[in-house]
Amino acid sequence: MGKYSELLKILLKNRGIINEEKIERFLNPSYERDFYDPFLMKDMEKTCVRIFEAVEAGEKIMIYADYDADGIPGAVILQDLFRKINFKNFEVYIPQRNSEGYGLNLEAIKDFADKGVKLLVTIDLGITAIAEIAQAESLGIDVIIIDHHLPHENLPRAYAILNPKVDDYPEKMLCGAGVVFKFIQSFVKKYGEFYKINNGWEKWLLDLAGLATLSDMVPLLGENRAIAFFGLKVFKKSPRPGLQKLLAKMNIDQRHITEDDIGFMVTPRLNAASRMDNPIRAFELLATNDERGGSFGGPFIKNK
Repeated sequence: MGKYSELLKILLKNRGIINEEKIERFLNPSYERDFYDPFLMKDMEKTCVRIFEAVEAGEKIMIYADYDADGIPGAVILQDLFRKINFKNFEVYIPQRNSEGYGLNLEAIKDFADKGVKLLVTIDLGITAIAEIAQAESLGIDVIIIDHHLPHENLPRAYAILNPKVDDYPEKMLCGAGVVFKFIQSFVKKYGEFYKINNGWEKWLLDLAGLATLSDMVPLLGENRAIAFFGLKVFKKSPRPGLQKLLAKMNIDQRHITEDDIGFMVTPRLNAASRMDNPIRAFELLATNDERGGSFGGPFIKNK
């Protein structure tokens, strides 16, 4: 403990970090050490297999994400995986904050069934949507819930649930996009060779996982701290044109961006989309691979 100043030790002690091992983990995150095996999360294997089967069968997949700076980056991360494996039969749906409100809604689910959707993947919502998920299943749509919110006593009867708060996963406080990133880790681990995905490719998605982790204000300890730490490093090199244009508009040097820049400058602008216009605008910004704001890898639904 002698290599740490008394002031630093006091500050860390106030955060419950009291021994040398914990201090070392806190001050010097390690990708290999601090990221848990994603298959420790309940239903992870089941989720990987179902999405693989849907992709290979060409089934229509709907990504249904929350309209904030956690759900939207999570949707982009999943879209990035689909783009990487050249899967195009998916759509992205983000509900309108004012007219639809938070969470799944029955009218949208009925529309999905009419469109031939066979698999619905929720991001940053769904853990309490018992009636809505029952409706989806009755219409022949399998539902995979990717969420981090506190579940009620009774869980929805979804095909699979990825939520660290409903099982014994070591990091209970992941944000929604953090859970999506864990899924990506597992999918690449299981099927990366099949799809010829380069080893470590998924680390490039940490820019948005880190953004969401900082935006959602989850405790920056354990795996969350590692996601934020490495996410910020990737963010500084992120090739996403939308992010680069947004940062330039705010006169922020991407190479030197800080967590304060994200929390006080980037996050409010992403959240503003759902309050002032349509949240899909924020998704487009993060998802586009075209500096002119064109193609972003898949279709989306323009909500009413």
